[in-house]
Amino acid sequence: MSIAGRVALVTGAGQGIGRGIAERLAKDGATVAIADLNAETATEAASGIVAAGGNALSVVMDVSKESSVNEAVGKIIAEVGTVSILVNNAGIFRDTPALEVSLDEWNFNLAVMLTGPLLCARATAPGMIEQRWGRIINMASLMSFVAYGRDVGYCTTKTGLLGLTRSLAADLAKHNVLANAICPGNIMTSMLEETGRLVELRDGMEPGQFMRDRINDIPQGRLGKPEDIAKMASFLCSEDADYITGQSLHVNGGLYNT
Repeated sequence: MSIAGRVALVTGAGQGIGRGIAERLAKDGATVAIADLNAETATEAASGIVAAGGNALSVVMDVSKESSVNEAVGKIIAEVGTVSILVNNAGIFRDTPALEVSLDEWNFNLAVMLTGPLLCARATAPGMIEQRWGRIINMASLMSFVAYGRDVGYCTTKTGLLGLTRSLAADLAKHNVLANAICPGNIMTSMLEETGRLVELRDGMEPGQFMRDRINDIPQGRLGKPEDIAKMASFLCSEDADYITGQSLHVNGGLYNT
């Protein structure tokens, strides 16, 4: 693997997809910085990687605040070296009806899921440029392409993330820094479980119906796992993907095809 000995920063990696990616990159030989707003989950995730024989550290980071991002990246560089791989995974999902969402809520969604990835890229890309090797992976979504209603904050930011990915790819390609987006489908995480409960309550559905309906819609007949997304992230960081940049790659069991 081309990432042995490199430093990877994964945001929102205390649990779910981010943790799965962090564990896979550590298995591939990277030293992984687990960044999360929750110090407890970040420490737990990093400790798990170390216990499994990998290299990891935890940092507290609020991706919506430039000072927090820069401070955390500075700590990582000081402790383990230049960040070569950035995975922008931190995200939220809120009930955001287009005609009713408050501007504060709208701006918070933008800050976390669109401005945050830009801040993280700006903090880490100079080091990648200097060493003439880097990988930026933005965690977009199936909902970069579809909407179900009352999700304007999530859909808008995840769609905007595709534009940010293409722009970063165009700006950084000459430095051998590649930027791509992964678009997960329905992945079994605590966020999906919480989303299911909200939809069931909102639409008067039976408990568990959301998950059953989602599974029935997926051609492969199962929900995805964080490991499914981690495999794609691992590939995009490998030498086999060194001519891929500016792309949006779907991992959804056939649920959505473009």
